[in-house]
Amino acid sequence: MKKLFYIVLFSSSFLFNSCDTNDDGFYNNVYLDAANLVTINTQPTYTIGDYIYVTADFSRYLPDTANPATLLDVYQTTNGATQFAFSYVIEKKINDTDWEVVTVTNNLLDINQGNATIGAYVYALCNYNATTENYQYNVGFPLLSAGNYRLSFGYNSSSTTKIELRSVSQPKNLVMNINSTVSGIDSSGYYIFTVN
Repeated sequence: MKKLFYIVLFSSSFLFNSCDTNDDGFYNNVYLDAANLVTINTQPTYTIGDYIYVTADFSRYLPDTANPATLLDVYQTTNGATQFAFSYVIEKKINDTDWEVVTVTNNLLDINQGNATIGAYVYALCNYNATTENYQYNVGFPLLSAGNYRLSFGYNSSSTTKIELRSVSQPKNLVMNINSTVSGIDSSGYYIFTVN
C-alpha cells in the first residue's frame, strides 16, 4: 500500500509540474510585428456624404522580426487562415470633453474588399486573395453629419498606437497575432478629422 501511495504521489507531482500556465502556449498564439499593414485613406477635407476608408492589403509573406532578412509565410504558419481580423471605432465630439461612438447600419458601409460589421465598433475582416497572395480589406464608413471626429484602433486592443490583427484560424491551428504601426494617428492613437 505504501508503494502505491508513492507511485500516486510521484505521478501527481509530475502531472502538476508539467501543467502549462502560459495561455499563449495553450491557445497556440504566435506574434509578429509589422509596419503599416493598415492605412487610413485620408483627405484634406471631408464633407457630409463622404466616406472615410480604412484599407489593408498585405502579403502573406512578412518580414520576421527575429530575422528581418527572412520572410515569414503567415498563411502557411496559420495552416491556411483565410482571414485576419481587427477593429476600429469612429467617434464624434459632442462637447468640449466628451465623444460618442458613431454607428451606422451595415448596409451603409461601402465594402470594396473584405468584410465589416458594425456594433460598438467596426469589426473588420481582411480576406485572403489566392491570386495576389495578399490579405485585403477596403471599407468606407459614411460621414453623415458635420462635426469633429476621431478614428482609433485601440478599442479592442491593449495598445493605442498599434493595430492588432489576429488570424481567424481553425481550431488547433496556430493563431497569428500581428502588431502593426499605423501612419497618421497621434500619440494618443487617434486620427482626428473634421466633416463640414
